[in-house]
Amino acid sequence: MSVSDTKVEHLLVIDDNEAIHNDFQKIFAASPAHDDLMALDAELFGEESEPQAPSPSYALSFASQGRQGLQIVQQAKQRGVHFGAAFVDMRMPPGWDGVQTIQRLWEVDPDLQVVICTAFSDHSWNEIARRLGRTDKLLVLKKPFDEIEAVQLATSLCEKRRLLDDHRRSLSELTKTVASQQSKLESAHQNAEVLIDSISSILICLDRDRCVTRWNPHAENTFDIKADDAIGRALPELSIAWSDAAKLESLLRADSSQAPQHDEIQFVDRCGGKRTLDIRISPLCDAASAAMLVVATDVTRQRFIQAQLDQSRRLESVGQLAAGVAHEINTPMQYIGDNVRYVAKTIDRLSQLLDCLPAFVDQSVSDAELIELRHAIDGCDNARKVRTALEQVPDALVDSIDGVEAVSKIVAAMKELSHPGTGKKSQLCINHVLQSTIAVARNEWKYVAEIQTDLDDQLLPIDGLPSELNQAFLNIIINASHAIGERAERHELDKGVISICTRDLGDAVQVTISDNGGGIPAAIRKRVFEPFFTTKDVGKGTGQGLAIAHSVIVQKHRGKLWFDVDDEVGTTFTIQIPRCPQAAAVSESIGAMP
Repeated sequence: MSVSDTKVEHLLVIDDNEAIHNDFQKIFAASPAHDDLMALDAELFGEESEPQAPSPSYALSFASQGRQGLQIVQQAKQRGVHFGAAFVDMRMPPGWDGVQTIQRLWEVDPDLQVVICTAFSDHSWNEIARRLGRTDKLLVLKKPFDEIEAVQLATSLCEKRRLLDDHRRSLSELTKTVASQQSKLESAHQNAEVLIDSISSILICLDRDRCVTRWNPHAENTFDIKADDAIGRALPELSIAWSDAAKLESLLRADSSQAPQHDEIQFVDRCGGKRTLDIRISPLCDAASAAMLVVATDVTRQRFIQAQLDQSRRLESVGQLAAGVAHEINTPMQYIGDNVRYVAKTIDRLSQLLDCLPAFVDQSVSDAELIELRHAIDGCDNARKVRTALEQVPDALVDSIDGVEAVSKIVAAMKELSHPGTGKKSQLCINHVLQSTIAVARNEWKYVAEIQTDLDDQLLPIDGLPSELNQAFLNIIINASHAIGERAERHELDKGVISICTRDLGDAVQVTISDNGGGIPAAIRKRVFEPFFTTKDVGKGTGQGLAIAHSVIVQKHRGKLWFDVDDEVGTTFTIQIPRCPQAAAVSESIGAMP
């Protein structure tokens, strides 16, 4: 057994009897000798005993008085040495007795294990316990004692001290680790708080009762409500002038555990201005907690800019269609003018004849004069023309009325297309929107295609944005016209067909717009709804048409827009618009089948 494998345990003996010191020296010096004898026995007789754990080696320190023992413990502690156990005599005149000595030793080393060695019975255990307290660090060994008793006590108490030191050390390390982790956690929490407070969005946490548990500074600034006034109160009960409180209630009551709720909601701020919030409601933790996180962004300026941009796009479309619309208006106005001039000329001729009527009823006019006047009228060319004109005037007036109605229809359609809108949905008839769009775009399609309509007469109104839907349908029809026109230029057909059909799906309205323009090439189908993507020559297309249509149908109306392609034949666009769109997560997919 090597020296490095030997455990050294430190023992302290405090006794005023030098013979006791010698006894302890003999007892605890015997263990290494015993190990040497066992090794010699194995060497001589060739029998190796089973390997045993190395026996501890004891380093003994002796003191004759309590004060001396205290000094030894203090000096050892300064060197980083701890005694496993101390054997203390009860009577050590003229100095401290055993109890006093133990009290001083524990002041220096509270974990020191002590054995009181005494041959007298004048100190009862109760008296000792009263002075030192009842503790597991104290044992009594009656003199005279056996060697085995002393060894067992030393072994047990030193092991106990070792385990206690290990426990203290582990506990200290664990305490440091916990403190370090707590410090990191507090730092992370502070960083998170700083991060949350710096978020430029409204951040509100709600519990299962929809009461506010968190109200960040941006919410304070937006709603002009302090966090202390908001926390603990239900969000709908706060003094916020929501434009549609029912929509907020619907959003809060919806099952956000399945999918986050997303919508826009408006409120009136303290200055009377109407502001728009893009609001998302998500479950905060697990579904069982029912807590929610409300994140809202003020998009008032963005929506204003978007409205201006939409209006600019509509006016751009109007400008692009202006020449064709002017032609469409000029044609009926031309024959209206011709018909009106014809009627005016006829009236002029008729007035000449009417000038003769007084003579026929005037009694002073002779019969000869009347006969002469009748012959003059019969020989007048105007009379014959008047008779013919009177037969044609009704037709001319009917044509003029038709022309006026055609012009009125075109002007009304242009007005609907270019109207900036209010931003609020209203009841509208999809068939009427389509008919207006067809009228406005007539000059785009009439030279290359015929439009066939199959509009459901029983179609009920839906909630929608008229001018935006006009724009969406217009872009799809113009794209179809251009596709057919390209085929016509390649002499693949003489004149194409654009078919427009509407159907009532109960909770939605479906519109299909089909053409025989050859279909969208497979390589670009995934990109047709991307903004600014176009296959047209520079100056002929901006790539915004179908992107705007997708934005209007999917984002603004919570609808669906997709297309089917019949290769080398044509494309069918299908639009589904919910009759009363509910607050729901906006689909981010583009051109996907429903």
